[in-house]
Amino acid sequence: MCKNNRDSANSVIPYGEWSGNFNYPDTKGLLNLNDRLFSIKRFKEKRWCYMGIIHPDIIFGCAVVHLGYISSAFAFGFDRRQHKMINHSLVFPPLGQVRYDRNPENGICSYKSLRGKLILTHKKNAGRSTIEASFYLPCRSLKADIEVIEPDDGISPMHFLMPMGSGRPAFTTKTAGLKARGKIIVNKKTFDLASENTFAVFDWTNGFYPRETFWNWACGAGFADDGTQIGFNFSSGVYENGLLENTIWINGTPCKQREIIFTYDTQNPEHPWQIKSKDDLINLRFKPEGIRRANDNLGIIKSKFMQPCGSFGGSIKTQDNLCIHLSSVGGVVEEHFAKW
Repeated sequence: MCKNNRDSANSVIPYGEWSGNFNYPDTKGLLNLNDRLFSIKRFKEKRWCYMGIIHPDIIFGCAVVHLGYISSAFAFGFDRRQHKMINHSLVFPPLGQVRYDRNPENGICSYKSLRGKLILTHKKNAGRSTIEASFYLPCRSLKADIEVIEPDDGISPMHFLMPMGSGRPAFTTKTAGLKARGKIIVNKKTFDLASENTFAVFDWTNGFYPRETFWNWACGAGFADDGTQIGFNFSSGVYENGLLENTIWINGTPCKQREIIFTYDTQNPEHPWQIKSKDDLINLRFKPEGIRRANDNLGIIKSKFMQPCGSFGGSIKTQDNLCIHLSSVGGVVEEHFAKW
């Protein structure tokens, strides 16, 4: 069943989900964070903002990550025609290089240094977000100047306040099916993005997660075979003890989904992946076109992941018997282990 907007402006949500406006000044109250600069909670909380762009010729993704005691930023561009991946990933102490405002609708998540910059700006009142990225290495330059906007008929994000066990909460906002315009430049090759055929996904998260966490994730957006605008966000391995963030967006309206099962060959991730729901309403097959990988071991933190870029095909059914067929909807899937 699709979720409708619910006004929660004057109420405290112990745990729950809602669509539409965020309705809070920031996440400190939701997560029970105090204002002490050196609170132990500040060193245990995780924050990240990911924005992805899906275009027929390129898949682009970027994120600013703040773990309290260490930070990171990354940006990648995958040329779908030439099957070339350009990836930049930096890990650093949070000593003035990173900014992460605790409001998913209004604020800035940014990283700046001599190695490059990534600035993600969110302006709900203006109805848009922006991505400004600039990273340089020999033969690996990557720049982006992108405006992310709502579709003409609008779109409702989904907000989740999750129980993570031992009194630990986590908050996340997801939206898949936004539109985008602007340009991406990869090694002097320019990709012009028009809102008619460019989609965006948004993942903003702030919370407390287990010291060791493993998950699968999938997101995509585009046009179904009948012209329906479709977007989806699925995960497995993190939230099964509480709420689930699994959601599809049909012409901008979010519809919650049940548990998702990822089936794939870990040793051969370039082979097709299956993404299905336990109630059999989601039945997708993902075809990888290129893979982004990393295996970082910095002692106190470890991160090992693979994130194929490619396209989804198959079918999505709603609980009111609407069946949507997909032939080629772009997006990414992911396997990720984090010790953080």
